[in-house]
Amino acid sequence: MQKIFLINIIFFGVILQFLSCTSDIDNFTPPNGTIHGALLDKITKDTVYTTNNTQGYSFPDGVLNVFQQNYSASAAGPQGTSFTQNGTFKNNSIFEGQYKAIPIGAFYADTALINVSGDTKVDFHVTPFLKININVDTKTANSIKVNFSANTNTDKHTVNEMAVWLGTTEGVNRFSWRGSSFNPVDYDSYRQNHWDLSANSSFTKTFQNLSPNTTYYIRAGAKASGDNPQGYWNYSKILKIKL
Repeated sequence: MQKIFLINIIFFGVILQFLSCTSDIDNFTPPNGTIHGALLDKITKDTVYTTNNTQGYSFPDGVLNVFQQNYSASAAGPQGTSFTQNGTFKNNSIFEGQYKAIPIGAFYADTALINVSGDTKVDFHVTPFLKININVDTKTANSIKVNFSANTNTDKHTVNEMAVWLGTTEGVNRFSWRGSSFNPVDYDSYRQNHWDLSANSSFTKTFQNLSPNTTYYIRAGAKASGDNPQGYWNYSKILKIKL
């Protein structure tokens, strides 16, 4: 009987110790800071467009890596934050403190030291590899014609590949356009690709057989050869067109 009593005491002691540890874990202070801002062209101050997470790619065309400073070596790895399609970013799950910030993508950027305290805004001035432009040429009740171009922005790059895409949602990029996932038969109807380029380039594309009274989103992009081992793409703004 005494043996059973002692076993019960030991058992409940272990349970209490476990609950105490669990309580300590739950009492850790959650992240209390936010960083947000934008990628801006160093020369023109224009927005530098990119892509958001899409089609299973965590950071398809760039990422903001931040490294907390004066912290333990075991936590020295980067915390990645995605850029949105309009070149902005936001991370509201970060601890206050000092961070080394490194924007990575189809651009050159300087490393920055930022002090995160509460809601912290920081913009990064970068030099894009390429400058992408797109404009509507003409439109009808069921078609849209656009012209688009890519021009080198540094002497280390040339235009290697270029494309334009159309979609019915705002998330349009090289991974996602109308028919990209579920309708391979229309693989070329809603995009136009050009490969093996070697200089500044401009093209036109007419998207036909579209539906009247429908809103479409169109953008262009290009990949630079040269100093671009990850194969990142530069992008134009997104055109929103109602037929």
